[in-house]
Amino acid sequence: MKGFMIKGFLLFLAVMLGYRMRYRLINMALGQPLIRRFVVGSAMSFPGLRSKMMDELI
Repeated sequence: MKGFMIKGFLLFLAVMLGYRMRYRLINMALGQPLIRRFVVGSAMSFPGLRSKMMDELI
């Protein structure tokens, strides 16, 4: 029972820390070229999104 409470508390702390630092974590993840290429490629595969983004650039 005690080990379960400690693991639960550590999981809670990790989630809270991740939530509070979510923008830093996103910026670090998107700073990696491989991850950025994957995210942008996935976003561009949605129908209509690519044309909408290209129209905004013009």
